[in-house]
Amino acid sequence: MKLRLISLTVACALALATALSAQAARSQAPTMAAQGDKAKVLASVQGAWTMTSSNGQDMTAAGAPAVVVTITGDKYVQTADGQVVEKGSFKFDETKKPMTLDITIAEGENAGKVQLGIWEIAGNKMTGKLGEPGTATRPTTLAVEEGFFTFVMVKK
Repeated sequence: MKLRLISLTVACALALATALSAQAARSQAPTMAAQGDKAKVLASVQGAWTMTSSNGQDMTAAGAPAVVVTITGDKYVQTADGQVVEKGSFKFDETKKPMTLDITIAEGENAGKVQLGIWEIAGNKMTGKLGEPGTATRPTTLAVEEGFFTFVMVKK
């Protein structure tokens, strides 16, 4: 009887350990998927992006400055007509729809400020909207509106 009780206890313990292990794997799956999605998004934005629209206005027209944002890792450099105007870093949350974007400006007119925004990527096109640097206001839609900077960029 004692041997049978020990066998049942061991069997129950193994079943419980297996169930807990399976539950742990299931609970980690979304986290791993999200991290994989983050890596995919980050990989997709690497390179040089040319601004084609600013607040709904065509930036490819004659006389408009050529604005290029070059992304390397989680850092960016923004140029206007070949001159560096801003540098910084960014982080994003790809689980939000649209994705959220937090830009930390390291160099330029708004150095030391954080700029909150939203963005989406479709192929070689990036669309985004940013609040004023240094404010805690994050836009909620990509529509052009007063007090926000809306942009469209294409990958070179």
